[in-house]
Amino acid sequence: MCDAMTHRGPDDVGLWRFRATGIGVRRLGVIDPSSAAKQPMISEDGKICVALNGEIYNFRRLREHLEGCGHVFRSQSDTEVLLRLYEEEGDECARFLRGMFAFAIMDAGRGVLLLTRDRLGVKPLYYAPIAGGWAFASELGALVRSGVIRPELDLNSLDLGLSLGFVPGPRTLLKGVKALPPGHRIRITERKASIERWWEMPMAGTTRCADGEILPRLRSLLQESVELHMISDVPLGVFLSGGLDSSAIVGLMSHQADKPVRTYSVGFDNAPEGYDERRYARTAAQFFSTHHTEFVLKGSKLVEQLPRIIRHLDQPSFDGVNTYLVSQIARQNGVTVALSGLGADELFGGYDSFRLIPPWWRMSTTWGKLPFAARKTLVTLVSLMLPFCPNMPLERIEKFRRLQRVESPLGLYALARLLLWPEEKRALYSPQFQDHFHERKADEDILAMLDSLVRIGERPWSVLSELEMQVYMGWRTLRDTDAMSMAHSLEVRVPFVDHHVVEFVCGLPSGWERRWGHPKKLLEASLRDVIPPEISGRRKQGFALPMAKWMRGDLREILEDALSEESLRRRGIFSPKEVRRQYARFREGKSTYPLVWFLAVLELWFREVLDAHRSAEA
Repeated sequence: MCDAMTHRGPDDVGLWRFRATGIGVRRLGVIDPSSAAKQPMISEDGKICVALNGEIYNFRRLREHLEGCGHVFRSQSDTEVLLRLYEEEGDECARFLRGMFAFAIMDAGRGVLLLTRDRLGVKPLYYAPIAGGWAFASELGALVRSGVIRPELDLNSLDLGLSLGFVPGPRTLLKGVKALPPGHRIRITERKASIERWWEMPMAGTTRCADGEILPRLRSLLQESVELHMISDVPLGVFLSGGLDSSAIVGLMSHQADKPVRTYSVGFDNAPEGYDERRYARTAAQFFSTHHTEFVLKGSKLVEQLPRIIRHLDQPSFDGVNTYLVSQIARQNGVTVALSGLGADELFGGYDSFRLIPPWWRMSTTWGKLPFAARKTLVTLVSLMLPFCPNMPLERIEKFRRLQRVESPLGLYALARLLLWPEEKRALYSPQFQDHFHERKADEDILAMLDSLVRIGERPWSVLSELEMQVYMGWRTLRDTDAMSMAHSLEVRVPFVDHHVVEFVCGLPSGWERRWGHPKKLLEASLRDVIPPEISGRRKQGFALPMAKWMRGDLREILEDALSEESLRRRGIFSPKEVRRQYARFREGKSTYPLVWFLAVLELWFREVLDAHRSAEA
């Protein structure tokens, strides 16, 4: 299992065994790279073993407290702080931690194995019941390599994955394997295993703060978060796109660094307008006097790297490729840790959904009470005019046509985030799989999952932000970022996802968003003296690759193979006729690329994980 994750920790490997329990760690030495910080870390009496993936940013402050309690340290590492904290506080030790982490603690004296994941899901943790016990790891690939997990496709997880373009936790595509949700822990004994939530997002109004204190307090929290995220004993840099989020991170770093910050940005040759942000990144780099490096990516580079990307993706997603390529560039230039602006859009309201959904939140219930035929007629009539609207994105036209199916406020969020609407999804399946899902109400499944994540009574903005952080950020962007960066032994840190920042913003009194809402006005106002004037107020532009162009060019041969009629018939899951129809619509410019790309990535993942394992068994 450790050999399957060498990329996550090329600096060292450590193994520990006590009776029937074994723990292994691959280590990326970031804080105290010396041998004194070797993992797993064992207590003096040999009864407690700790394995930590991630970083504890407040470890120095915790160490001072623990030394005052009489604990003696033999290293400078945050892992030893976790060990001593567990000795002091037991299972509740995670509540004192500020950082990104997934850890395992075996307490042989109590006969307990404790698995814990950080509050917002920055670091992954997978687990599965096996004959006579449990297996767990930071990657699905390690569980497969263990030999105790036979990789079989979980069809219900596949169905949810088709809805979103990624598999939402706690499900995974492998039958019997689950992802530990953020802010949860599992306590395992010989008799039972129990899972419980140890942290949840605060309700609106829990932040006690006068209007005049909001900006200075937020600024202080952001400054502190960035300062803590800069703690490192190895070279550190930052991804700089030239947008508000990454520029804010660079600005806050520059205020504290004693030498120029290393920044990295990516551009593209002959990309469609709006994809190449290098001129904005240069503006920010010059403003902050950073040590700036930029690279130009071509579709041929993705073709060359795609097999390795699929191997490391862990779970299929129509995203993640961009992080893989920029992480590779940063690592090749000597950086072991990189900061990212990820999370700001979900927390501060950067997506257009924060502008479009809240005003229609209550009206969606009235809309849902209309007869379906009436909704369909109205949507059809308006849809006929949309292609003639100037600057109307194709993606928005596609989503509008699904409005006839929306019956509730959660349906509005589903409209914004679903890759496929249920009836569109059913048409993709082969006849035998259509029969399999005939009894299931897939549309209710996905809406029920969304409903289980939010709390009744919260205002629309809060519900939307909470969904974005738990679903889109938690199960897609954070997961993809971790897998794609660690493929290059690069640790990516996300200061906006610091739980002190999240708790402050989510807990603000109801109504703050009317003044400080979309598009991230609160963030911009708190950092007005930090952000370059040319960047301030810039329209959001996510870091995306020109995938549609590449899929019609350099990647076309791969798509033709993965989505060929022969390949689809051999797999037996999807209808070759329907998939080929969707592929043709994309090539003709009648639909966007994510569905076609996700179907191709799925097939490549099946080959890499399921087929390869069957071949090895044979």
